[in-house]
Amino acid sequence: MATDPKRQSKKTASAAAKNRPTRQMWTRAIFVLLGIVLLAFGALLVQLVMLQIVQTDDWQRRATEQQLSDNVISPHRGTIYDANMEVLAERMQVWTVIMDPNNIDEEVNREKLADELSSLLGVDRDKLYRQACKTDSMYEVVKSKIERPLAEELIAWVEQNELYGVFRLTTDYKRTYPYGSLLSSVLGFTGAENTGLYGLEAEYNELLEGEAGRIVTAQNGWGNDMPNLLSYEKTVDAEDGHSLVLSIDQTIQHFAEKHLEEAVANTGATNRAVAIVQDVNTGAILAMATKGDFDPNDPFTITDPNELTALAELAGTEEEDAAFEAAQIKQWTNKAVTEFYEPGSVFKMFTTAMALEEGIITENSTFTCVGTQKVADYNIDCHVSPMSHGTQVLGEAISNSCNPAFIQIGTAVGRDLFYEYYTGFGFTEKTDIDMLGEFDVSEGFYHSRDELNPVELATSSMGQTFKVTPLQMITAVSAIANGGQLLQPYVVQQVLDGDGNVVTNTPVTVKRQVISEDTASRVARLLADAVNSGGGRNAYVAGYRVAGKTGTSEKTEDRTETGSNNVVASFSGFAPADDPQVAILVMIDEPQCANRYGGTIAAPVAKKILEETLPYLGVEPQYTAEEMADLSRNTPPVEGKTIAEAEAAIHAAGLTVRVEGSGNTVIKQVPEAGQSIPAEGRVVLYTDQSSLQSQTTTVPDFTGYSVSGASEVAAYYDLNIQLSGTNLEGGGALAASQSIAPGTEVPCGTIVRVEFLYEDTIE
Repeated sequence: MATDPKRQSKKTASAAAKNRPTRQMWTRAIFVLLGIVLLAFGALLVQLVMLQIVQTDDWQRRATEQQLSDNVISPHRGTIYDANMEVLAERMQVWTVIMDPNNIDEEVNREKLADELSSLLGVDRDKLYRQACKTDSMYEVVKSKIERPLAEELIAWVEQNELYGVFRLTTDYKRTYPYGSLLSSVLGFTGAENTGLYGLEAEYNELLEGEAGRIVTAQNGWGNDMPNLLSYEKTVDAEDGHSLVLSIDQTIQHFAEKHLEEAVANTGATNRAVAIVQDVNTGAILAMATKGDFDPNDPFTITDPNELTALAELAGTEEEDAAFEAAQIKQWTNKAVTEFYEPGSVFKMFTTAMALEEGIITENSTFTCVGTQKVADYNIDCHVSPMSHGTQVLGEAISNSCNPAFIQIGTAVGRDLFYEYYTGFGFTEKTDIDMLGEFDVSEGFYHSRDELNPVELATSSMGQTFKVTPLQMITAVSAIANGGQLLQPYVVQQVLDGDGNVVTNTPVTVKRQVISEDTASRVARLLADAVNSGGGRNAYVAGYRVAGKTGTSEKTEDRTETGSNNVVASFSGFAPADDPQVAILVMIDEPQCANRYGGTIAAPVAKKILEETLPYLGVEPQYTAEEMADLSRNTPPVEGKTIAEAEAAIHAAGLTVRVEGSGNTVIKQVPEAGQSIPAEGRVVLYTDQSSLQSQTTTVPDFTGYSVSGASEVAAYYDLNIQLSGTNLEGGGALAASQSIAPGTEVPCGTIVRVEFLYEDTIE
């Protein structure tokens, strides 16, 4: 059947009308499209807000980094001075070598430049060549911190090769220590970036280092410097650091280090040694020495011979690197502040002080020693056991350093009072000195009140079974010296700004009154008697009444862990006893000599330091009648005089005379004019050339002679001797060393300085 075309057309039109989008569909599509546009716009808007507001600082920094090259100018690190404004640490001018490759002419052989300059400056040749080939760069750092001699060589090389405009030197600074190893354990050192790494340099780093400056130059998008016509450079000056003025006096520090280093060498101490000198009236540290130590100009080099020997034995082993690092840390460590030790009999002065303060004992109290003391189920020996000290008064007990006597005193004091005074003298807390490395004092270093049972109280009373630092000890000793006040110790007296103005000044700080002035003066008298007649006799200084106590403590932990029998030998005291000015502590750790008692090896070190320090500080000596009689005489000038005139002058000076030759006029005298020799010493006068050529003598070995014996030997050999080393009134001192070696041929009348020591066996 045929289809009607008109009907078919209508059906098609109707179907098309049904498929055509409706108004509703158009509206929906428009809203969807609008939503997409708004969403995209919103995302762009959020991103724009993030870029322009939230992240603006970051993008500005990135843009600046792309456009500018920023190079640091090291600030002037503050100077460290001693108490007399002597420089201990300072900045030294050095230079940084900058190369401008953009300014190197095409005909310059860059290979040759790299070869010669790398050899001259000691830098990597290949890296230098790559820098020289960066023709778009105007700022390449070749080497930093070269010193003046090398800088002058570089200038000469540049002139020789006509490389003008290619290189420039910018001023920089590095840390230097003029006195080398002096005070190194206190000062510490800095790193390559002008930052303190140890000691005061680290503790006061923020004050010392200042604020770095900048040299800012423009660069293009490739990171290369802009061409000369478009160059941009801006300099922001560095801000100088503050300076420190220490309480340390480098002269006294030198005294301490000189004699301490000698003691370490003589005793073979394997765990270093310490000496501290403190102003008892302010708490200021005048000297603080640790030996062995290091040179802060080259702090990473090991200097201790014992450590070097140990490292040599480990060469090539897996343990070598760890041992080397441990040795470095050990030599940097300030033993006076950081390391704990058992003080031994030095502590007996504090047991005495607490008992006197509480009225438990007096100077007339007696104590009986039978060679041992029974405490609970233990017998504690005296150091003279199986001998004994018998019955003795307090002063004798101190001079004898009698363990049973002090066990009896400590027991009478009791645990509560003992702990109260132990705490009062500062042994349960760190001193809070203004230095790096002082640790908190944990209860593992001492007995708590509840732990002070009879045995612990007994051993503590004699200075064993607890530990203190050398700094704690000398601070407590100063409290006895100054009338009972525990002072805050310090090493930094002042902080100065860049113009030298005082920013801060350390005041005297009294922590507390531990004992009364009366008790302190009574203890001082007892300790002075101990130095003049007891175990501290080797610390005697003529004209200055030294007060002090020796100590020889067993390293009980080492004995338990390793079976060793090492000891710590020490002396601590103050002078003058009747008007104390300075306190001193000498501690020698693990001496390996035959006589390891503190009275024999530590007290003489203290004596040598004090006999130089006290006159230096202007403390006037007060000689006893006996000391005045022992004083030396100065030889008068008699060359050119007649024999009669010379003899009269020499006799008037309290000296004797011997004439050699047949002439009538003195052509030479020995000793020379102005030399110091003992009263009744002999001056030899030479009157002709023949006598000068023939009159010599051989220096004998004085070692082991008594004072009188040495004097007789000197007279026999026509020599003069200067006596030093101890109180010469008492007996028992023997010659230990002499200034001229035995067997040396010298003119008659020559002076030989002989040092005498007591061979102490008192702990």
